[in-house]
Amino acid sequence: MKVYKLFIAIVLVSFAVHGETKTKLPCNSLIECEKKADLTSIHRKKITFLSTGIEEFSKDVNLQLLIPIYLKKIRSIILEANGETGYTGEIVLKVSHKPEYKVTQLKKAEEDLLFLEKNISLCSEDQKKQIEELKTLHHNSQ
Repeated sequence: MKVYKLFIAIVLVSFAVHGETKTKLPCNSLIECEKKADLTSIHRKKITFLSTGIEEFSKDVNLQLLIPIYLKKIRSIILEANGETGYTGEIVLKVSHKPEYKVTQLKKAEEDLLFLEKNISLCSEDQKKQIEELKTLHHNSQ
C-alpha cells in the first residue's frame, strides 16, 4: 500500500513538473519576433518580442543580423524606462516608474550597449551613429 501511494505521488509530481515547463513564446522565430516588434508602438511589447528573439532564436545567427534588433531593443528599453509607453491616440500616455525599476531597465540597456561596443567593427556607419545617439540618450536618462 505504501509503494502504491509513493507511485501515485511520483506520477502526480511528474505531471505537475512537465505541465509547468511548457511556456508559450510570443513568437516562433527571430524574424517573426522582429516583425511583431515593428508592428507595435508599445515599448514594453517591443522589448518582449525583441528579447525573446535574441534569447530564443539567435544562437546560430550571424551577429551582424542581430545588431539592428539590439538597437531597437535598447531604444525601447530607454524610452520605456523614461516613462514613454508608446501608446498613441488622443492622449499620449506617459508613466512614472519607481526609481529602482528605472535603474534596472537602464542597466539592461547599458549591458546591451556594451555588447554592441565590443562588436563595433561589425557595425555600419549608420549603426555606429545610432549607438552614439543611444549612449547619449542613456546618459541623459540617468
